[in-house]
Amino acid sequence: MGSVGREIVGEETARALIEDLNRGIAAEVNDAYRYLVLSKVASGVHSGEIAGFFARTAQDEWGHAGLLMERVVQFGGRPMASPTETAHLTYVEYKEPPKDDTDLRTMLEDSLEGERAAIRFYKDLFDKTQQADPLTAEIARQALADEVEDENEIERLLASWPEGA
Repeated sequence: MGSVGREIVGEETARALIEDLNRGIAAEVNDAYRYLVLSKVASGVHSGEIAGFFARTAQDEWGHAGLLMERVVQFGGRPMASPTETAHLTYVEYKEPPKDDTDLRTMLEDSLEGERAAIRFYKDLFDKTQQADPLTAEIARQALADEVEDENEIERLLASWPEGA
């Protein structure tokens, strides 16, 4: 980030945004890991489409984490240094996959909860940065759109869930 860009955002705002961005990184790392695990362990009659969704979503979440890390560095900050930091930095509790690898409904319901937390986080980040920092606002806007799309897909999958499955 150039000197005029830093001047426009302001040092105090940049410090606060670095904290917010690291919270986002922590959540995205957790989400990406969880979705990747779910994509590998999901099994049962209806697991094909759902495992594919989890795999695609894991890649999207890693992409969000990378964008947030890049923005922290542009502010002159340091991204979350270790995955062990995710537990105390994240804005949403990590949901372990269910013990039963065929419990796809729980996998989806827990994922829906995480997507809704992400929507709220990115909406708040967008609102905070829309005037003061258009680049972070654009990152938040795009991530928000992705998370809304994921929420819609999970709701669609749950709405069409077969009775008794």
